Parts: sequence; C-alpha cells; structure tokens
Amino acid sequence: MKSKIIATAAILAALGCLHPHPALSQPATDGGMKPGFWQPQAQIDTTRNITLRLLNETGLNLEYGESGVGLSSLPVGASKNIIVRVSNRTADIANIPINVQGGSTTLKYDYNVDAKQNLVTVRITRSDGRTQQDRSVYIDEKGRIYSF
Repeated sequence: MKSKIIATAAILAALGCLHPHPALSQPATDGGMKPGFWQPQAQIDTTRNITLRLLNETGLNLEYGESGVGLSSLPVGASKNIIVRVSNRTADIANIPINVQGGSTTLKYDYNVDAKQNLVTVRITRSDGRTQQDRSVYIDEKGRIYSF
C-alpha cells in the first residue's frame, strides 16, 4: 500500500515538473511590447555586412571583444568601427562585450541605425545605476539588436 502511494506521489511530482511554463523571453500574450531586456533595441539588415560604430562617451577607458579576437581598448572619447561579416550562419551574427577596464561602473547603450549604410552607432554612456546594466551588444540571425 505504501509503495502505491509513494509511486503515485512520484508520478504527480514528475508531471508537475513537466508542465510548461512561459519563459521570460517569450512575446507578450496580448501581442504588445513589454519592457525588458528581451525586447530588441534596433533592427539591421542581415543580407549585407554590418558596421558597428562604438562611441565611448563614458569618460572612462573601455574594453570590447570581437569574435575570434581578444579584448581591445576603447579609450575615453574614442570611436571604433567593427565590421560584422554576414554569412549564411543560422545562429547569432555578433556578440560584442563592452566593459569598463578594471572597474564595475554600469553602462548604458543607445542605438542609432543608418539603414542606407547598414551602420549601427552604439553610443556608450554611464548608467544612472537604477537601470539594468548593459554588458554586450548582441545581433541575432534576423538582425534584431539587443543589449544584455
């Protein structure tokens, strides 16, 4: 009798764990935009190579990474163009981390897209600390640009 109760409890517990729960990154059920990190900040054309222009307006020395390359320096007030070569990849197009060198200052990224030149300007400033910290520019296979 005890084994039947234990087996029934185990089956019910397993079924409870298998019940699907919506993930945070799923679109809103009402079809509208809900604020959060899962919303794209901009859109770019993935049929052509993409130029990312990083503008350091933080007053601090930054470092950034490129796929297949180590970290590079982005001095105070400097800008850097990164060419993202588009191929027939089905996964993400680019993931570029940007951080303060040797510090933990929170950053904020503002995007401006020039569709004609397929150029994304990323203006990097200090965050006020009340907003979520941006740490990486991420472009997915559909050209959606996110800050994570």
